Amino acid sequence: MLNTEPESQVIVHIALAVIVKDDRVLISKRAAHVHQGGLWEFPGGKVEAGENGAQALLREIKEELGITINKARPFINITHHYADKSVFLETQLISQFDGENYESNADQTGLEGQAVKWVKCSELHNYQFPAANKAIITALSLPDCYLITPDQTEHSSISQFLKEFSEACQSYKLIQLRIKSLEQEQLDIVVSQCSAIAQKNQVCLMLNSSMKYNSPLKHGIHLTSRDLYSKNILACYPDTFIAASCHSLKDIERANELKLDFVVVSPVKQTTSHPDQEPMGWGKFEKLIAAAKIPVYALGGMQVTDVERVQSYGAQGISAITRLWCNKRENIK
Repeated sequence: MLNTEPESQVIVHIALAVIVKDDRVLISKRAAHVHQGGLWEFPGGKVEAGENGAQALLREIKEELGITINKARPFINITHHYADKSVFLETQLISQFDGENYESNADQTGLEGQAVKWVKCSELHNYQFPAANKAIITALSLPDCYLITPDQTEHSSISQFLKEFSEACQSYKLIQLRIKSLEQEQLDIVVSQCSAIAQKNQVCLMLNSSMKYNSPLKHGIHLTSRDLYSKNILACYPDTFIAASCHSLKDIERANELKLDFVVVSPVKQTTSHPDQEPMGWGKFEKLIAAAKIPVYALGGMQVTDVERVQSYGAQGISAITRLWCNKRENIK
């Protein structure tokens, strides 16, 4: 159910730092007597009058941890309504810093007496965080490129498609399988073989919801914008990692309501696959990101050189077919 804001409740603006180093992130424990006390968190604090989020974060991290931030970028912004408090979390990813060098594998204490530790991003699920932090943890698990496969009909054979899929798994760790042209028996074979290839390469495989396959679901699911509005859609995919395609503010709000794991927003720029579809442009894309409470990928005319730009708006990264398929990440300019 959608988390709506109580009419009289003021939203508290909080600046948070996601400090990363060698695939680890620095977390601290909240004092027992404060809101959400005793839970782990990403360090930061309230934005005071006369400050913006970046200024507040510089101050808070220096006071709490003795760390000076040297390089940061927008990460994800989240508005969340607890029963007793509403918060707006303005989050930045910190990749370069000076100051206290907390040890990698030990429990330590910050400057305000709080427990502090480095944790592998893949192990954050082992720690209890406030509910508002869920999307931050998800964002840390996601790469900056989300590959969508072309349809198998664009290949000379299924074996050629599988060969190229295997090659793609060497460069991309989040891939959506989107095939609409195969007969059921062939589709089941392709899904099964792609699943085995993805698992071998530790790739998160998302299956497009328009595909009708008979094998048991062992993957994530990517909802089409139509399926996003299907009744009881979550009941169809219990305990499943779920994304969706979004094209409007209404779609974003529906994805927020369902508490999906991430979304793809399109079309941002003109595309060769849908030349008659009018792109939304960067301005509208930025507004849709601001409305999302979950990680967002940009789709439509995207290439790897756009990653830095979309992340400057607070998006997760880019999604593409043509620009990523059969292109090793390091070879893309």
